[in-house]
Amino acid sequence: MASLQEVCTSLGFADVETYLQSGNIVLRTDRPQQSLPEVLSKAIAASFGHDDVHVVVLSATELRRIVDANVFIERGCDPAKLHVTFFAGAFDDAVLPSLPRNAYLPDEFEGGNKVVYLHCPNGYGRTKLNNAFFERKMKRVATTRNWSTTLKLRDLTSTR
Repeated sequence: MASLQEVCTSLGFADVETYLQSGNIVLRTDRPQQSLPEVLSKAIAASFGHDDVHVVVLSATELRRIVDANVFIERGCDPAKLHVTFFAGAFDDAVLPSLPRNAYLPDEFEGGNKVVYLHCPNGYGRTKLNNAFFERKMKRVATTRNWSTTLKLRDLTSTR
């Protein structure tokens, strides 16, 4: 993660911080948000020898809104059983309602703005509602984080 931090710093980003070994980066920049995925993707690919690196970028405000809108928290679900799938861009709002909800029980999902909230009572490792599932269905690049990581990232961005 130190190498990833160095790559971001070399691009001129300020206050670069990584979180654990999760690939999450928190930084400060004046660059337009829409330019960041391509800039970061190319730099990471070049620095680490990868052909194709997908990057999902959220502002601190977006992350706070995502955390505040989690319906499973409102319902009192165990936070240890919650995850958020973050998408690179908006997705077709008609796709989620078309998925058969009962086919995945006890696991549940709810859509949000560029995210899908997951409640996996038996653990994320056992669900069919994994990252690859949603990438296929939504036809968008995505990354999934557990609720604890999502909250930590929100906290890290609170001063930015």
